[in-house]
Amino acid sequence: MEEKDGNGRDFVLEQEVKSLTEELSQCQADKEFVWSLWKRLQVANPDLTQAVSLIVERERQKAEAKDRKVLEILQAKDYRIQELEQKVTGHQEEISQLYQGRQRGDGELDVMKRELAALRQRQGIPVGNLRFGTNFRWHPPRLKRALPATHSKRERSPGAIA
Repeated sequence: MEEKDGNGRDFVLEQEVKSLTEELSQCQADKEFVWSLWKRLQVANPDLTQAVSLIVERERQKAEAKDRKVLEILQAKDYRIQELEQKVTGHQEEISQLYQGRQRGDGELDVMKRELAALRQRQGIPVGNLRFGTNFRWHPPRLKRALPATHSKRERSPGAIA
């Protein structure tokens, strides 16, 4: 269990390091862009149209990068959904097959019970005396020990053997 938790924690840490590395790279690129833009604006007669065009292009690139990342996430989720749907379909088929097998088994069991009852009836074993257990053996009803009609429980002495 510890190994599984350790692997999970390692995976989370690796993902965090990857995310922070990407963020650092993005910040460095932003810094370089701002620095070059600042240099362009420091000249005596800066070209503002070009500066605005650079800013618009930079924002467009950022938006495209975000869109690509969102698309990748959505594709990964779609793939996972498809995997889960396939698993569900497989489990539903398995359940259906098991249910059909059980129905066949129940039908066969009913036929066997009827055949057994008919066989026992032909052998003279009363069907009402049958108790079905896991081994389907016939158990005769228990007979109470009959006492002579002259002796009741009150009439017997404590030491008498019945």
